[in-house]
Amino acid sequence: MKEFDEIINRYGTNSCKWDECREACGGKDVLQLSVADMDFKSPKEILDKMHKIVEHGVFGYTMFPDSFYESIVNWYSKRHNWEIEKDWVLYSPRVGIGASLIIQNMTEKGDGIILQTPAYPTLTEVIVKNERKLIENPLVLKDGRYEIDLSNLEKQIDEKTKMFILCSPHNPTGRVFSLEELSKIVEFCKKHNLIILADEIHSDLVFKPNKHIPIASIPEARDISIVCSSITKTFNLPGVITSNMIIPNKEIREKVKKILDVAVIHNPNIFAAGITEVAYNECEYWLDNVLEYILENKNYLKNYLEKYLPKLKLIDSEGTYLSWIDYRELGIDGESLQKLFINEAGVNVYMGEHFGDSGKGFIRVNLAAPKSVIEQFLVNVHKVLKDK
Repeated sequence: MKEFDEIINRYGTNSCKWDECREACGGKDVLQLSVADMDFKSPKEILDKMHKIVEHGVFGYTMFPDSFYESIVNWYSKRHNWEIEKDWVLYSPRVGIGASLIIQNMTEKGDGIILQTPAYPTLTEVIVKNERKLIENPLVLKDGRYEIDLSNLEKQIDEKTKMFILCSPHNPTGRVFSLEELSKIVEFCKKHNLIILADEIHSDLVFKPNKHIPIASIPEARDISIVCSSITKTFNLPGVITSNMIIPNKEIREKVKKILDVAVIHNPNIFAAGITEVAYNECEYWLDNVLEYILENKNYLKNYLEKYLPKLKLIDSEGTYLSWIDYRELGIDGESLQKLFINEAGVNVYMGEHFGDSGKGFIRVNLAAPKSVIEQFLVNVHKVLKDK
């Protein structure tokens, strides 16, 4: 897996992770472990397909052939043991775009939407910016592991509560929820007539023996669930802008089709269909390799923190390539720690406040980078925190 050891200079490529974050760090060239994309090249088969499309030289409107849908159907069958039908699959440019459009058109201003926090900021924004009521259902940290707690949720909802947004696997904590946990959410949503809108973009990034369970694969959830997924996190293609919504319920699916039609979301970009097929049909080996590499990075991080920085507690993730670290024992506020990281350690990560109030006291570190970058990050952080 030496291919993942390669240091690739991403400056000057309009990279949000590197160019934009350098500006946010006052123009300093620091190690960037914040934005959730990988510093690895995508699989060769995907690059070859993109080159072939470019070499053809004609970039007209594109459509989705049957083979596109078949690749998704087959992937979910072999990777997630979920038998879906191609008619269930709808195209959306991004998970966030699809979620926002659904909220705009399937709920009313002032309606309540439940979100488990800490949460990926876009999921909060699609609620708040659309003038819906954010109902937080914080995950509870017990013995170093986050758990779902629905016990106080009944008191927070009313007849205007319409939707439950589920991030599974969970960003930023890295939880991969069990069937028992998901079933409790489904039971709650069925009881209160709530639609489940599931962001499952990290569904393929799960460490063994954990297993991702698509929420709509649970029979009781089938008629109330919208599953949002994509190849983009799995194969490091977020800049391509393509995602899918899988909706088993025909009535809900027809509503979403109309929403997308009114928003003039029809044709994908020139790469979307072709590389989706190649990714799902030919690149599973790459995913297995990258997961093994990221797991090695995670274990290295864990061992280093335990040995040299015991006040930093790693929340041992079950999936995603993101690590969630508790720094509360340092007794430093988030703003001060961020300045220390950028100005003295020469590293940049996402502070927990980025994910809401329940994220305070934590940092999120992206492990999808060459091991040498992770090693340098830890050495730099150790230098500035060893006496704290």
